[in-house]
Amino acid sequence: MKAILTALAAVLLLALPALAQQPAGQASPPNLTGTWKAGPFHLHHKTHGFVQNRDQAATLVVTEQQGRVFHGRVEWGGKAPGQDTFSGDIDKDNVTFYMAGHTDGVRIGKIEGPDAFTFYYVTPGGPNPRAGYVEYKRAK
Repeated sequence: MKAILTALAAVLLLALPALAQQPAGQASPPNLTGTWKAGPFHLHHKTHGFVQNRDQAATLVVTEQQGRVFHGRVEWGGKAPGQDTFSGDIDKDNVTFYMAGHTDGVRIGKIEGPDAFTFYYVTPGGPNPRAGYVEYKRAK
């Protein structure tokens, strides 16, 4: 009996660190589905140099989300208009997210509440190389 209790105590001691690392009652990831309109942005483009909000619009639509994983499309105007579809996922911190453009670049974002986020993008090489950020608000 004493050996069983000693073994059980040893197992519990070994398991405590692993149990402590498990988040208790972790919140569900935020829902990003819907239409988002671009607000302030700033970027540097290889051909066009520095560009800021000069009558240029962008719309991002998250068409579906399953748990932390989502997908959709983004369209932008200006001197180098374009569009792309993307796949993304939300980090366990429920603030950071990552999006891979299906044809154009990588975007890393921060969720700033239920109706706002900013993403930072890097698009190396190809016909439209650039880096910058865009602030988005949920369309009402």
